[in-house]
Amino acid sequence: MKKILLFLLSCNLLFAIDVFKYNGTAVDLKTGKKLYSDFHEEYSANGKHLYSVVNYKDPSGKIFAKKNIDFQKNGARANFKLEDFRDGYIEGSEVIGNSNKAKFIFKKNSEEELKEEILETPNPSVFDGGFDIYMKDNWAAIMEGKRKIFSICAPSQMDCFKFAAFKTGEEIYKEKEAVVVRVELNNYILSKLVKPIIITYDKNTKRILQFDGISNINNENGKSYVVRITYEY
Repeated sequence: MKKILLFLLSCNLLFAIDVFKYNGTAVDLKTGKKLYSDFHEEYSANGKHLYSVVNYKDPSGKIFAKKNIDFQKNGARANFKLEDFRDGYIEGSEVIGNSNKAKFIFKKNSEEELKEEILETPNPSVFDGGFDIYMKDNWAAIMEGKRKIFSICAPSQMDCFKFAAFKTGEEIYKEKEAVVVRVELNNYILSKLVKPIIITYDKNTKRILQFDGISNINNENGKSYVVRITYEY
């Protein structure tokens, strides 16, 4: 972890900003073919995760997408913007004031106009990378075996969907104590039709070691990849 000192002149204060870098490698869940890598930079102060920058690179090492996530005001209901430079895909969210309302933006490709819509979002709900904040905030309950219910809001659908997250077991993953969490639609029938997301966490650091499920990155046909992402810290 590297430390950078940023002078925030507006406050006349000196803050120590921690920058933590790590990366993930995504492969096709069925074939194992490498699809892309994501490179994360987390910026924190006093132990609080403020914002993240994620660069996505294709197998040749070329950056093809970028995402900015701001957790400062709303934690799990993060403000974010994802841009895919290959086809002009854009999606994002911005919480309005201190309300449950949020503005969502979405653009399928460069040929379409940007769509914007303001929605009243459920409580609790998570936007994009805010899922990580939600999991850490509810870590103790999940470790106790409780089923946590929340909504994931998808700008591409201009809607929010209720999910459940719960621990399914513990294991040793690459010599680390790990916890396996299942995330599925909180609907008995739909949960049987839609494959769940399976996430393996480091039990001690609470960081993701492996992610199996639908990706936020699309293939050349505009459909979400189904991936396995393994992370290196």
